[in-house]
Amino acid sequence: MNNKALFFVLFSLTALHVWSRDPIIYIEDNTPKSEYYTLVTIGKKSVRPQQFRDISYVHFSISSGSDIQVNCVEDINEFEISPLIKKIDGHLNGKSLRFRIPNPGYYVIRINGGQYLFLLADSPQEEIYSSKSSNIVNVEDFLPKGNPNLLLTKHLQNALDKASGSGRILYFPSRVYHTGTLQVKSNTKVYLEAGAVIKGSENRNDYPTDDNRLESDHVNRAKEEYTDNGEWMTFSRLILIDNAENVHISGRGVIDGSGSIIRAQGKPANLIRIRRSKNILIEDVILRDPAAWNTHIQLSDSVVMRNVKIINDFNVANTDGIDPDASRNILVDHCFAYCNDDNIAIKTTNNLGLNQDLENITVKDCVFLTRKSSLKVGTETKAANMSNILFENNDVIVSDRGMVLYCNDGAHFKNIRFVNNRFEYCYIKGTQRPIHFIIKNRYGKGRIENVLIKDCEIYKPFPNGSEIFGLDVQNDIQHIVFDNFIINGVKVNSLQDADIRINEFVKDVTFR
Repeated sequence: MNNKALFFVLFSLTALHVWSRDPIIYIEDNTPKSEYYTLVTIGKKSVRPQQFRDISYVHFSISSGSDIQVNCVEDINEFEISPLIKKIDGHLNGKSLRFRIPNPGYYVIRINGGQYLFLLADSPQEEIYSSKSSNIVNVEDFLPKGNPNLLLTKHLQNALDKASGSGRILYFPSRVYHTGTLQVKSNTKVYLEAGAVIKGSENRNDYPTDDNRLESDHVNRAKEEYTDNGEWMTFSRLILIDNAENVHISGRGVIDGSGSIIRAQGKPANLIRIRRSKNILIEDVILRDPAAWNTHIQLSDSVVMRNVKIINDFNVANTDGIDPDASRNILVDHCFAYCNDDNIAIKTTNNLGLNQDLENITVKDCVFLTRKSSLKVGTETKAANMSNILFENNDVIVSDRGMVLYCNDGAHFKNIRFVNNRFEYCYIKGTQRPIHFIIKNRYGKGRIENVLIKDCEIYKPFPNGSEIFGLDVQNDIQHIVFDNFIINGVKVNSLQDADIRINEFVKDVTFR
């Protein structure tokens, strides 16, 4: 299924909106405020940014370009405004930085080499839903009154079950909803109002595993039993969409996994797992603080992630952004991801024994930051074939590795395209290579062929050069084309110019 057909399938799920010209700032009540950034002014509206672990952010909507002023606690000597492709100039005045953003999008500010500030600027979709609409099921009608900190798992699951197949939208008004694992069934529409937070329980026992399987628990199990291999690492999650179709989760609210807390208890729960499902749309929401991979899309077809903002804890291991796994016809469109681990990891894990060839994956128009790999295929590659993968027009603000193909378990990679992607900064430690293509023999021997790197730019050279290494004569890498590949402002025309090392099991590398 091509992207146009996929959009058509999901069009009927899309919520109705009206447009507003004024900035709208989305605020969560009772959340920490930034300790470093004292005020952000958008047009004529001001707010103190939210603090999440080591970063600050503001979530808002604008209809077009907007003047921005950022104030912090110290005099500003230097600053960075990304994506660099936007060429945004800033003006300093003591503790203030002024600039103009040209349109809605995702902007990353860094002052004096310190804490990041994320400006998450959506297009203006002012919700027209109300609790009195005949098309709405208000989740509050299913909840007990009184204690706002009560665990609501059973009540929320009841509400989801009632909404399933009803043709009505399950509406979450602005407040915090504490819960354990929830399952979303077929023909369900969920809408999170700005300020609504589905908040994962802080007790590991509220995240049951599939069939009571043991997970990779670094706290309660022996260290030799620990693994970060996706086949065995995790069998739990906060939100489960399993054997379902026609599911739509949207809104300007937040799904928060309390990941740093439950991972400290040894629980590697995903935030969302979409499994054996089709025609799924997740859009606009913030997906925050998973205990392991944020969103795992497994053995599914026709899944769209659009305008999603992923904010993971930079200090919690294995917190990938989006992991399409043994799936087909997946679109990641105009998303933001800040991750400890891979921003995108396209893989075939064989988790629960569920595996098939993977094909037709598109990741486009995104903004990414990670301390590991950004645009990645692998590491788990346990299907026979993984093909037709496109990374297009993405801005990678910081990464340890930019374009990555790790064929470790015997798959045949083919027709993989990196088109018009930009890589700004290298993370301060790690492998530090802009390109890393490797075949290994962990659970099988694979091959890689037909890779295009077109109109991609490395703004600054990484400390280490790129590597492209095949495994042996039969398990090699063939037909790699570099078309208008730019490093440090200069088009490169050879492996030597690009600082790329290859071995004898790499054939037919061309530059044009």
